[in-house]
Amino acid sequence: MTGPLNAPAPLHHPRFEPGKAFEIARVNLLRQVRDRGDLFFVFVLPTIIVVALGLQFGGPSLVRLGVVAPTGDAAATSLVEALRSGDASVDVRFVADAGTLRSRVEHGQLEAGLVIPDGYAADLRGTGTLTLEFVGTTQALTRGVRAPVEAAVAKVAAVTTAARIAVAEGAGTVDAAASAAAGSYATVPGMTIQTTVVGEPGQFAGFSQFTFGASTQLILFMFLTSMTAAGRLVHTKQMGVSRRMVATPTSVWTIVAGEALGRYLVAMLQAAYIVAVTSLVFGVSWGDPLAAGAIIMVFGLVAAGAAMLVGAMSENGDQAASMGVFVGLALGALGGCMIPWQIMPPVMQ
Repeated sequence: MTGPLNAPAPLHHPRFEPGKAFEIARVNLLRQVRDRGDLFFVFVLPTIIVVALGLQFGGPSLVRLGVVAPTGDAAATSLVEALRSGDASVDVRFVADAGTLRSRVEHGQLEAGLVIPDGYAADLRGTGTLTLEFVGTTQALTRGVRAPVEAAVAKVAAVTTAARIAVAEGAGTVDAAASAAAGSYATVPGMTIQTTVVGEPGQFAGFSQFTFGASTQLILFMFLTSMTAAGRLVHTKQMGVSRRMVATPTSVWTIVAGEALGRYLVAMLQAAYIVAVTSLVFGVSWGDPLAAGAIIMVFGLVAAGAAMLVGAMSENGDQAASMGVFVGLALGALGGCMIPWQIMPPVMQ
C-alpha cells in the first residue's frame, strides 16, 4: 500500500452548488440594502432625477390653463365652458387675480393663462374692441398651448360679430341677436381644415410626461448601482472572506456564481423599484410586461458582468466605486440618459 492511510480531503468540490450560490447572493443583497448611504442613491436620487427630467423634457400630458374670470359674469362662464369642452388636453384652473396667474406661469405651475376683464359681458354687447390677455412662456407658445384658447375665443367672436351686425341691420336687441347667433352657430356651414401628419412619430409619442426620465434612469441606475456593489466585492477580497470561502468545501464556480448573482440581484432591485414607483406614482406605461421584463433582465446581466469585471480589476473599494460611477455616467451621457440624444449635435449622435 502506498501513500498515507488518512489522506487529507480535497480543498475544493468541483461540483456547482446552487444553494450556496444563492446564499452568497442573498448576503450581498442584504449588505446593499442595509447600507444607509446607499439607500439615498438607490431609492431617492433616481426619483428626483425622473421628476426633474419629466418637468424639463417630458411636458405635461394636460395643458394647465389658468383663468382669471369676473364673478357672476354669464358670458365669462360661457367662455370658460367653451375652453373646457373644446380640447380634451386643456385643464382649466381658476386663479384669483392676474398677478397670481403670471407668477404661477413663470414658476411652471401653469403652462399658460387667460385673463378675462371685468365687465366682459357688457363689453360684448358694446361696439368697441374687446381685449383678452393671454399669458404664456415661449415653450408654451411653441407647444401650441395658445391654439385651443384662440379656438374658443374665435367662437365667441363669431357669435358677437353676428349679433352686432344683426343689431346694426335693425334685427332687435343685442341679447336677442346674440342668443339667436349662438343657437345657429353649429348649423352654419364653416371651414374645415384637414390635417395630414407626415414623418415618424416621436420616440415618446403617446406616453406620459415622465416616460423619458423613467426609461433612461432605469438603465443608468441599474448600471451605477451595480458599479457601487463592485466595491463590496473588493472589500470581500481585502477582508479575507473570499479566501475563507475557498477554504471551505465550496467550489470556486459556486463562489463566483454567488458573487455575480449578488450583483445581478442588486441591479434587479434597483429596476424593480424604479418600475414600481414610476408606474404607480407617475403613471408611466412600460408597455408589454413580458417584453419589458426580458429587456430589464438582460441588461441586468450586462450590469452585473461589468460590476464583476470592475471588482476583479480594482485594488480597493473606493477605486472600484469611483471607476464604476465615472464609466457609468460617461456612457449614460453618450447614450442619452441625461438629455434626449435627438437634441444632441450630429457629431454626438
